[in-house]
Amino acid sequence: MDFSKQNILIVEDNIETLEIMIELFESEFSTVLKATNGDEAFETFKNNKIDVILCDINIPKLNGLDTINKIRKIDYSIPIIVISAYSDSDNLLKASNSNIQGYITKPLTLDKIEEIMAKIFYHQNHQLINNIQLNSSTILDLENSQVIVNNKVKKLTYKEIEFIKLLLQKKNSVVSYMTIEQVLWNDGKIMTSTSLRTLVKNIRKKLSCDIIENIPKVGYKLEIKN
Repeated sequence: MDFSKQNILIVEDNIETLEIMIELFESEFSTVLKATNGDEAFETFKNNKIDVILCDINIPKLNGLDTINKIRKIDYSIPIIVISAYSDSDNLLKASNSNIQGYITKPLTLDKIEEIMAKIFYHQNHQLINNIQLNSSTILDLENSQVIVNNKVKKLTYKEIEFIKLLLQKKNSVVSYMTIEQVLWNDGKIMTSTSLRTLVKNIRKKLSCDIIENIPKVGYKLEIKN
């Protein structure tokens, strides 16, 4: 697990705990940034390149949950690990709706620090496999059947994500109408030109980028440069 080129932000209001965490993570990350309240954390996040965030839930001013939610409006995919006390079960349940990558309970131990590192490593590598950068502002999240456009999440229907996956299998090559019908309309229903055009129109609207090309009388292809 190599984080030597990454920056981590630690948000913790207990100074003693914060200093211990800084000492532990300094040897792993390029830069360790700190914040002792939610407002400071959000400003630090906005003004620096942050790759990973560790955030306590019970912090002053802007609490941990609200801080995470504000960050998520700017960056939906940055790994965030929540630090909490055992009594924070209600808050942890709420945090799970904010796309956190895990939580660690206090008191912190070396084993728990290693667990944090493993969670971050897994998320970043898993993300490389399941997230496809369509352009500078659009990420396709295959695992969660959604597209992230300018950090705003748009859910994809089953047929929409399956259509995209089918085109991805032959990226930059044409997938015939016959293949599309066999794969997506395998429930006994007949694919009409109207139903297919409607499907493609809805996908294009959600992607907010023109990467699905129609080849008249042949089929469709996905144009991705990277």
